[in-house]
Amino acid sequence: MDDLTPQEWIAEQYQLHKERNLLLKVQVTQQRLQERAAEDAALEGEFNATMEHCKGNKKMLAQAEAEYADAKALRERERQKQDVIDLEWDPDQGVQFEAPMYFTRPQQLLDIFATLEERNLFLIQTSQETEEQLEELKLKLESTKTKMLEETEQLGSQINALKADIAGEEAKAAGLSERKSVNGGHDKEEDHATLLAFLHTRVSEVYERCGIGDDSSSGTLMMLANMEHKIESLLAVLVTMPPDEVERAEKEREKDRRARVRKDKADTQEALRQAKINKSIQLSLAPVVKRTGKPVMARAPPLVTRKREKDVKEERDEDLEDRIEFLSE
Repeated sequence: MDDLTPQEWIAEQYQLHKERNLLLKVQVTQQRLQERAAEDAALEGEFNATMEHCKGNKKMLAQAEAEYADAKALRERERQKQDVIDLEWDPDQGVQFEAPMYFTRPQQLLDIFATLEERNLFLIQTSQETEEQLEELKLKLESTKTKMLEETEQLGSQINALKADIAGEEAKAAGLSERKSVNGGHDKEEDHATLLAFLHTRVSEVYERCGIGDDSSSGTLMMLANMEHKIESLLAVLVTMPPDEVERAEKEREKDRRARVRKDKADTQEALRQAKINKSIQLSLAPVVKRTGKPVMARAPPLVTRKREKDVKEERDEDLEDRIEFLSE
């Protein structure tokens, strides 16, 4: 019952009891002062009567005054002792105060039990919701861990593939360097440098057109690797799309490509035709030069040394021809 009693009510009862005891002490002190005042008035009246009776006898007057003074001093000492006793007086007489029973009607207990039951139901519901949220977080954590592991493995495999590609390209570069050192000649080196620069420019353009970014400061191999990764991710998304939409999109892209090729071819032919027309116009507008004298005879052409087919095949740079064919498309 004490555990169910509101603590505020118990504190209030202790405060009321403390104020009640303080009021009792004040009442006792006031009553004591009134009694002392009445006693002093009575003794003073007796002293005045004695002084009036002994008015003609100086010896008796002095004796009466001395006795009155001694009685007054003794009375003050007794009153001081009584004040100390009153100050230490305990209205409870050493008995510890206990608050009265808070519950006076059965309905009070029923109301408290109903409130506690509502709180318990709320706590149970909150606990269940917290457990559900905890389970969801655990599932999300496991899913995230699994996804991170898969992505880590995929990135590791991509890194290994890129390292293998880089090693292969480095091997090709070493082969080209060795072949260049064997063939010799500054013209060969300049051709390779020009071709590599042109290849880097074309790859940068394709890299930017693919929407990956404008990162021409990266190496050619790195841009090619990024484009390959982009293509793989797009193919992975393409697998999840409906086949009808994919086929329709492929037909549209093929149609656009053919139209673009036809347009480029037509533009090229138009440019060639326009160049021929301009050349014809220039030739028609040029003044006619009349030749005089004997025409200059051409010198005999130098002898042409034909190389065997085997030597020609050995001097062919297959990688260079593949790059030229790729860039010319």
